[in-house]
Amino acid sequence: MRISLFAVLILFLVFSSYSYSQMGYGTEVNVVVSIPSGKNAQVYNAGFGALAGFYYDIEDNVRLALTLGFLRMGVDNEGLNKALAEQGGSGSVSIDGSLIAIPVILSLRLITPGSNTKFYGLLEGGIFTYWSKANGTYFPGDGEVPIDKSEFRSEPGFTVGGGALIPLREDMNLDINIRYTFVQNSEYLNVGNNSITASQLLMFGVGLKWFFSL
Repeated sequence: MRISLFAVLILFLVFSSYSYSQMGYGTEVNVVVSIPSGKNAQVYNAGFGALAGFYYDIEDNVRLALTLGFLRMGVDNEGLNKALAEQGGSGSVSIDGSLIAIPVILSLRLITPGSNTKFYGLLEGGIFTYWSKANGTYFPGDGEVPIDKSEFRSEPGFTVGGGALIPLREDMNLDINIRYTFVQNSEYLNVGNNSITASQLLMFGVGLKWFFSL
């Protein structure tokens, strides 16, 4: 998997040296579906959000971008109890909660040459600020413990992915993309000394890119 990824990136680099693209800058916006992955993924439902940003072509087929986002995932109470049981926790939990991720990302993209549909690979790195919310009750077996949490926590993360740019008109492209994001494990909730975390995300995006030539 890693070898294949590096091979694709090298291929993009080779293509970028034979560029026929027009350089420029622009703005972009994507609607995103996020699927939790990694440790404790069963705790969270698939989420929705948006990514928006600005980009600048530092070479004909090398693009630098700054992206900001907002992603929200609800908590699956059944999945939360299963995760606690897998850790050897006792009792049960009944909560209404969500996990909101606010990424600020620097992105490097290598784009194939050509004037029609273009493909690109991307590497991204930045900070993911999590806003975790949980309200409910923990039942340890001998009473009830109220849960009322609202907390911000920031973690570093990086992303690999790619996409396709389909021209709609001279200054606008349809962007279809996929990202896999690795974020440092961050605690969502601690119940009876058992920690539930959030980490990786698989994201599918569809959006628009507006282009302005230099």
